[in-house]
Amino acid sequence: MTRTPTARTDQRAARPASRREDIADAAIDLFLERGVAATRVEDILTAAGVSVGSFYHHYGDKLNLAATVYLEHLQRFQSDLLAELDRHARTEDAVRGLVLAYLRWAGADPRAMRYMHHCRESSVTEISEGEEARLKQGFYGRLADWIGERAATGELRALPHEHSLALWLGPAEQLIRAALDPFGHIAAPDLDALVAHLTDAERVLADAAWEALRRPAPGDDADQARQ
Repeated sequence: MTRTPTARTDQRAARPASRREDIADAAIDLFLERGVAATRVEDILTAAGVSVGSFYHHYGDKLNLAATVYLEHLQRFQSDLLAELDRHARTEDAVRGLVLAYLRWAGADPRAMRYMHHCRESSVTEISEGEEARLKQGFYGRLADWIGERAATGELRALPHEHSLALWLGPAEQLIRAALDPFGHIAAPDLDALVAHLTDAERVLADAAWEALRRPAPGDDADQARQ
């Protein structure tokens, strides 16, 4: 049976969070280093400097902690990107802005981004899958609606939403995954090098997203037909 994490960001917004955050911070470091299965609760308690009672009060058990931390970071990431989308009235600014927000979010909190991408053991996925599906449905549904509205006005190409989303955010996601994957083809950079790496990619990926999504002008169509 799938369990639902007991912790939800909106439910705890008004509660004191220092001990809870200490536990989450220590757990992320250990989960990334060892994996969730190989991390003991005792290791988290020692690293966080908290008592057993505090741990179980905030999270209940280790798997619920791992799932909750994942879901809360996912929700924060999605909320930040949607807030960026709402900041822009012009379609081009919004397309470019979301790419920049994605890259800058990873540069500002690479540990959280790496956890979201790479710390997905089956026992944790089973607990989080229901809430994760709800969050992703809301996030991608909102982006799809926005794309549909802009396509209807003729500002964006009329593509299947899955294609538009892949062209929009797919390159940034792939770049970030490669940069944060300790077993990938790119050597793991230190924080300054990572931020520089992502910053260097901002212009080219934002340009590419806009060129891929914008509706071609009549002259562009003729040029493409001749090529």
